[in-house]
Amino acid sequence: MPVRVTPASRAHLDAVRRAFRALPKDLRNAIRREQRSQVGPIWREEMAASLARTSVPARALRPQQRVFRTGTRVKAGLPMYLVAGASTRTMRGGGLPVDLDAPYEFGSNRRSNYTRYNRRSKNGTPHTVTRRAGLQLPPRQSNGYVVYPALARALPRVIGTWVHAVNQRIERAIDGS
Repeated sequence: MPVRVTPASRAHLDAVRRAFRALPKDLRNAIRREQRSQVGPIWREEMAASLARTSVPARALRPQQRVFRTGTRVKAGLPMYLVAGASTRTMRGGGLPVDLDAPYEFGSNRRSNYTRYNRRSKNGTPHTVTRRAGLQLPPRQSNGYVVYPALARALPRVIGTWVHAVNQRIERAIDGS
């Protein structure tokens, strides 16, 4: 679900970006603080809704939920970054969400491929193990499962909020309040 930006909205965003860069530093910092406080809840709400759409019974959380439920935040600035699944805290199985986010977002096209490796049994005899290592991942999907759909729904709201915050703060600064 690609998000389309029309030429008119792009021109409006470029005008806001130029106005933002021309502002004094303290005013830019105030806008960034407001940006985090206003856009953060929108992004977390859309990520939670996206994870709820991919939910299964409570007894078995899907891997996407385990990977993407942490590390969802807004990195303010120009440009602003919406971050998801960026936690570096080790999960129970030993994986890091930051390493597993791409495979769980886009899936794998190697689901039916077999992986062979050698190991030793508890008795000490070597043997070959054949398994399908890709079955844990969802099928390949170029427009994503969790983050991209959430981004497509959140982006219009985020842009509107950001443009409104910049315009409102500039008007307050001009009025002297």
